Amino acid sequence: MLKRAAAFALLAMSAGEELRLVTGWAYAGHAGAAAFAAYFVAALAGALPSQRLVIVAVTGAAVALAAWHSAFSALRSGVHSAVLFAAFLSTMQMLRVALETSPLLGEVRSHFARMTSGQQHDSALLRTHLVASVLGAGGLAALAAMVPPGTTDTRRCEFAQSGLQGIGLAALWSPFFVAMVVATRFVPGASLGRAVASGLGMALLGLLLSHALYGARRDAAPLLRSLRRTAVEVAVLAAGIIVANAVWGVTSLEAVVLGIPLVSAWVARRALRDRPGALAVRWFRSLESVAVEAVVVGAAMILGEVINVLLGQGLVAIPRGAEAWPIPVLIALPPLVMLATSRAGLHPIVSASCLLPALAAIDKLHGLAVTGSVLLGWMLCVLLSRFVAPVMFAAALFDVPQAKLVGGRNLRFSACFAALAVLYLWSLNALLGGP
Repeated sequence: MLKRAAAFALLAMSAGEELRLVTGWAYAGHAGAAAFAAYFVAALAGALPSQRLVIVAVTGAAVALAAWHSAFSALRSGVHSAVLFAAFLSTMQMLRVALETSPLLGEVRSHFARMTSGQQHDSALLRTHLVASVLGAGGLAALAAMVPPGTTDTRRCEFAQSGLQGIGLAALWSPFFVAMVVATRFVPGASLGRAVASGLGMALLGLLLSHALYGARRDAAPLLRSLRRTAVEVAVLAAGIIVANAVWGVTSLEAVVLGIPLVSAWVARRALRDRPGALAVRWFRSLESVAVEAVVVGAAMILGEVINVLLGQGLVAIPRGAEAWPIPVLIALPPLVMLATSRAGLHPIVSASCLLPALAAIDKLHGLAVTGSVLLGWMLCVLLSRFVAPVMFAAALFDVPQAKLVGGRNLRFSACFAALAVLYLWSLNALLGGP
């Protein structure tokens, strides 16, 4: 009952946000914020005890900080960010349901099933990486639709982990990720173009490592052929977002929220014509599966907005004597701090917002080394934290416990990649003029 109530509130928030984006009507945004209050209560009541503790602690910290520093506008901004994320999550579930009704799905699943396990890993990794570079966690929706019914628990977990690796590596370079927006906001000399270029190099290193650990040893031609269509579709989506941003001034996330329902309607056009009621029921049930967990991210977004406002008041500074620390230690610090706090329930947007201005004040660190280390920390959170959206979304989509997703393959890959990435950033820092 509580999940159903949370799903209804999630639906109301999404409808209000869509109406606000289409019409610009301010009252639609207010209605979405009001629906968030109902959603918060229902989701909090239905959350697990550990989740409830994190939600209350994070929300309480946001309210206390805003009250202490008279930053109530940041609370309102945080709520609106949480409502926009709810609309994004709703549209991603819509895309997943639409893909599952596509007449091409049988052919795609059959092709996927004929691959070896290594080829399946590479396909899941690269396909999700491409789609996630534009849709973020929504890349998992496209992957989940490919997995045939009756797949064993172990294989579903492996597919989800392959997809999470693809998403995490996309966070290192994609300009459509909030991680990149946050990473380049506070660091002088780290322009978006340069940050994307350095992140691409690090992501390529990760893709090669993941392939070496779990991918196919030979015959990559079928895989490359199967990804051509995905690459074209992703390019079209990216172009649409860029045009929407240039013409209407909407953000990348807002463009996705506006555009994906249209894409979903086109993909599911036959099902919409023949059985629209059944399709609507499937979509609503899919919202029930993610509604409760999403409030954890919403609460973190509110705290993140409050901290972003307070950063301008000089509340964050580097520790005394940090300038003398070895460069590899300084580069490894953000990933360690972000992962530790994220596993405790703090969204990486919060820790990143605190670490970036502090590290940017250290002269011997180049701006790209600073942004790279924070993006590396964000990537590790995507793979290893149960309080970050991709892991929650993957657990619901693939029906796998979150605890399994953050161990096994993802843990081994993360340990190997983190060491290589720190060396990469250390070398980049030296190449760009550091000591």
